Amino acid sequence: QLQAEAAAAAAAAQLQAEAADPTGEVRNALFHHVSTLIGYVFEPSDRVLELVAAARERIGLPERYLGLHVRHGDFCIAHTVTTDRKLCFPVNKFAEALLELSRRYGVEDVYLASDDKQALDLLRVLCPGLRFFWREEVDRDFLLATEEDFERENLWVEQKLFKSSREQRQRHLDDIMVDLVLLTGCHAFVGQFSSNISRLVVEVGSYLRGGRLMPYISLDIPWCWGGGRPTAIPGHGVWQC
Repeated sequence: QLQAEAAAAAAAAQLQAEAADPTGEVRNALFHHVSTLIGYVFEPSDRVLELVAAARERIGLPERYLGLHVRHGDFCIAHTVTTDRKLCFPVNKFAEALLELSRRYGVEDVYLASDDKQALDLLRVLCPGLRFFWREEVDRDFLLATEEDFERENLWVEQKLFKSSREQRQRHLDDIMVDLVLLTGCHAFVGQFSSNISRLVVEVGSYLRGGRLMPYISLDIPWCWGGGRPTAIPGHGVWQC
């Protein structure tokens, strides 16, 4: 098992180096396998696709755009009071990566998915030459941690959803699905591969490209897959992915 995990980690590290390959050819067998399986089963319902179409029209999202996933919220709070290894990056780090992809591919439109209401204003200041699109109607206040949450250790979004109403859970799921579908259609992507959402975006996005790798920048770790188990990544320690 350790040998298998080491091999998977080495393959993941190689994939990170291949992300800038201008041909887009995916030479990582593990990634291609996972991308194909997940892409095949990722089939949004007609209702979700209607929500996506309505969102695209409402915000005026163009056909060609970059995708950006900024997860702060519980990502930035819980790791300060738990042993979780996830890293919380300030918005300027996402902006630097975004500007690099914009320069490389000549794309100036960006779809932003984030639980941070301040991220949009900061990005507009840091990237004045880019045009950002996001959904104002998403309930981001639901994800804010209160003093009571700290006292009860109710910090992760999964814990909040477990204690919320059925309607709230459905709205949150719909928001996630709309973001996922829109992000998987982007030309290139910026995120963190310690996040399940970011890995899904590149996996499904590459599948939708016919197996050609979606260009990406991950701020923390290379792409990894260990079946949800702790996985050793050279130079990055052990992560659950």
